[in-house]
Amino acid sequence: YVKLEKLISSLNSRLSKTEENMLFAKRLRGDNGIGLQRYVLGIMLTTVTNEANRLLENVHSGRYRLYRSSESGTHSRLKGLEFYVHDNMCAKNRSAATLSGGEKFLVAMSLSIGLSAAVRAQSGGTQMQAMFIDEGFGTLDSSSLSDALTILSAMNHFNAVVGIISHVEALKENISTGIEITKTPNGSTLKLKD
Repeated sequence: YVKLEKLISSLNSRLSKTEENMLFAKRLRGDNGIGLQRYVLGIMLTTVTNEANRLLENVHSGRYRLYRSSESGTHSRLKGLEFYVHDNMCAKNRSAATLSGGEKFLVAMSLSIGLSAAVRAQSGGTQMQAMFIDEGFGTLDSSSLSDALTILSAMNHFNAVVGIISHVEALKENISTGIEITKTPNGSTLKLKD
């Protein structure tokens, strides 16, 4: 009988430890909330968003500010990883999907540079060497184009090269160095602009 009590006690102890481990595993998986992976991504996304907001202060006189969606909000698979925008002009929050094409372009540029800054900070100073932007500037009015150039000037802080592929004439006037490609019947020609 004593042997049986010891065995039951041992099994109860193991069961208790197993239940603790199962609860811990469920929390890591995110069964009852946010899993470890989403939690870590959320922290990184907050860092990227903060850097992007620093750059967005120069866009449309600081009209927009990005925020992560509420972690306790919707039950979608992106819970806590989506953006919304606070629009200072109308003092309202709205989905980032409601931004115009040009506004999305400016926000995306800010997020890209913010990502570069966050990666550099997290990886012991690893720097982004280059960033290429293919078009996108054609959707911008002159004020937004000026804001885009201000955002891009932040890349000087990283000593990185920014390659811009565009047909927008105003960029040619505002960017001092580049390669101009001209199509001819005999092929394309390159002209370095210093």
